[in-house]
Amino acid sequence: MKIEKRCQFLGDRQTGRLLAGLAGAGRSDTRARRAVVQALCAGPDRSTPAELLERGRAFHPRLAPVTVYRTLDLLRSLGLVERLHHPDGCSSFMPAPSSPGPGHRTAHGHHVTCERCRRTVGFSGCAIESLARTARAQTGFTVHSHWLELTGLCPDCRRTEALRGRAS
Repeated sequence: MKIEKRCQFLGDRQTGRLLAGLAGAGRSDTRARRAVVQALCAGPDRSTPAELLERGRAFHPRLAPVTVYRTLDLLRSLGLVERLHHPDGCSSFMPAPSSPGPGHRTAHGHHVTCERCRRTVGFSGCAIESLARTARAQTGFTVHSHWLELTGLCPDCRRTEALRGRAS
């Protein structure tokens, strides 16, 4: 299983890719949408809507919370942004990875998030297809989509925990 750090790209490249995705879907490039996209790409690996609002106001001072949520919904519907669910009930968002090829379709992947520092890393590979076939066989449902997010401790937090254990 290959592990990759997703969103550690240059902000300008990511911003351009997301704005091109909006334009390719026939959506307008408004100052407010651009501010949300810039805030998303200028942040850490993932951002909450509140963080995007605060960061986005540096690009567009009159940015409203409703615009942040509507832009995130639009970007998600186009497959340009992924929503991350966290155990505490909060959600954050990150640019979806692009795969090479026509239309810049996004690659399928999942995430693992550190329970302590909340660092989020994407990984490729998905064994859920066989589970979806089992669900269909047992229930008659046709599975159209799924999401899988794993939580645990990242290597840095595990090291910190191990050092604390030795100090006790």
